[in-house]
Amino acid sequence: MVTSKIVIDEIYWERVQLFISGHAENLDISRGNFILRNLMETKALSANGVKIEDNHFVCRFDVAILDDGSYLPSGQYLLVDQQELDYIAQINHGLLDSNLYDLTEEQLDKYEAKETYNGRNNYLLDRYTKVFRKGGDSKKKKYTVKPKISEEVNEFVLDVKFDGLAKPHQSVVRKKVRAIKKRYNKISFKIRNFFFHALFKSAKKFHTKKGRTVLFTSDSRDSMSGNFAFVYNEMLRQNLDKEYKIHQIFKPNITERRGLIDKFRFPYLLGKADYIFVDDFHPLIYQLEFKSMQEIIQVWHAVGAFKTVGFSRAGKRGGPLFDSKNHRNYTKAYVSSETDVPFYGEAFGIKEEYVIPTGVPRTDILFDKEYEKNIVEELKEELPFIIGKKVILFAPTFRGNGHRTAHYPFFKIDFERFARYCEENNAVVLFKMHPFVKNELNIPPQYEDYFFDISDAREVNDILFITDILISDYSSLIYEFAVFKKPMLFYAFDLEDYITSRDFYEPYESFVPGKIVETFDDLITALKREDFEQEKVPEFLDKHFKYQDGKSSERLVNDLFSEQSEEENEQIGELYG
Repeated sequence: MVTSKIVIDEIYWERVQLFISGHAENLDISRGNFILRNLMETKALSANGVKIEDNHFVCRFDVAILDDGSYLPSGQYLLVDQQELDYIAQINHGLLDSNLYDLTEEQLDKYEAKETYNGRNNYLLDRYTKVFRKGGDSKKKKYTVKPKISEEVNEFVLDVKFDGLAKPHQSVVRKKVRAIKKRYNKISFKIRNFFFHALFKSAKKFHTKKGRTVLFTSDSRDSMSGNFAFVYNEMLRQNLDKEYKIHQIFKPNITERRGLIDKFRFPYLLGKADYIFVDDFHPLIYQLEFKSMQEIIQVWHAVGAFKTVGFSRAGKRGGPLFDSKNHRNYTKAYVSSETDVPFYGEAFGIKEEYVIPTGVPRTDILFDKEYEKNIVEELKEELPFIIGKKVILFAPTFRGNGHRTAHYPFFKIDFERFARYCEENNAVVLFKMHPFVKNELNIPPQYEDYFFDISDAREVNDILFITDILISDYSSLIYEFAVFKKPMLFYAFDLEDYITSRDFYEPYESFVPGKIVETFDDLITALKREDFEQEKVPEFLDKHFKYQDGKSSERLVNDLFSEQSEEENEQIGELYG
């Protein structure tokens, strides 16, 4: 197949004007529009000038006025030729050949010392960086435009940073109002914090004996769902709701405030509850000192130990240092298998004896044949386009540094080739994007018979029952899908950089239960040849799912609440001799 592409051959500056020249291959660029577009797809800026001669182009970008008369704001920008399809510009490999540069021994040592292939490429591209300093020598206030290969998307970008950006001018009145608000917020926080701890300590003081109060709480879940729902339903099945008073306090995300009543209920129940269930990061929990008889139980939302979290990231960006109190007060953490025990002990900073491999409650439905039969029928009614089709689930994780900057580079998907594969193989693709992803998936109208966005649909585990092939990258969804013993492909176009920045508990290449592909060409080739390396799945499943019987919820509840019965029996025995 003939491939169309845009290639950058030269980068140079004239004052504040950035020039990017290059050529097109198998593409009529006279029909397009050259733009700079950020990775989150929230800003697209046309070149200030473009010259085209045959298949060659020169784009001029005045970085001082590019954004409607203002400077190009901070961010990473792709060079895109916008036509019916978007063509992302690639860097000419000649610009990345160290042999073409006259490097000194010292420079060559620095080049070779770079940890990743892109690190070495960026060392060479750094010579095209332009730095504008205030007054010519300011160290604090500077504007930098750096051509590089982005670690997030493994593509050529312009990385723009404005350090020491001046704050917008404010009137005297606005400054005073802002100062008052800041002071108010500080005082308000101190008052809330005081009452929170006062209520917690009071409740703790008045409940001196272990009782029968259970609290489910999450800062990132708005209802009884996920592992919580399975533990709760198992408690109901065992009639434990008749023995225990069960409470729940949820909110959908960390930044949202609790309602007025919950502001009082929450610290009170934290002080009173004998069993406190959490399923994710929960910052308010970590600053409290609970009674020794209270159980703080972590039923982590993900299955298995894939990407590093918590103290496993100590010393890395976004990771805690060893004096942090985060996670450390869990008395129990329930995981899928013995393999996960040292990893979760490390991540949470707790003794490994506190990590118990009973299985993950929410995976119980994966082994429930009756549930499978019913959910498949329901999904066929909801998604009639899957009937009689091979169903491919495309479910990657996000790129970015958290929920505020989360995105997925949809340009890494060749929709035209993907649609052709679907047409030739009677297939459809369901796109299930991570809930953090901000940029929208825009499916070209001509491909709407093959591609369907189900990102807002039901629990992803339900979708697995109708999936024939999973395409993912670094998502822990692979654990659940392994249960079905079906093929997986790992489209990891930024693997080397991802390993360097995020890292994994086990080597990615030998860990994942399927074929790894780093280009979309290789992805399509693997699909066509049915080259999935599926033989890796059974071993992966046996290693990471100790129990494959659908009784993980029962084991967890029995392990936790049988201790209460044993303690009561001991007390009765002591009482009656």
